Amino acid sequence: MSSLKEFLEKKVRVISTDARLFEGILQGYDNSTNVIISNCIELVIYEEDEGEENQQIPLGLYVMRGGNIVCIGEVDESEAIDWSTIHGSELKGTKNPL
Repeated sequence: MSSLKEFLEKKVRVISTDARLFEGILQGYDNSTNVIISNCIELVIYEEDEGEENQQIPLGLYVMRGGNIVCIGEVDESEAIDWSTIHGSELKGTKNPL
């Protein structure tokens, strides 16, 4: 877990096991990859044909369990993303059909 040490006090994006996307400042972590994120927002991305606008939901100080985290990465702030132009598609299931 020492690889997260370089991300402390920096803006990160976190992808959860249920495909949610979070962004905020990494304040702390432990050996189980539980993390504390300040100024956290959840980025909700809709499909283009749904007719809804993407949302940024402010969460404030947020604690995430390590078992719910798929990926954590530092945000390159020189590369600004216009989230209103990004659209997603429905994720396929992970279970094999019988």
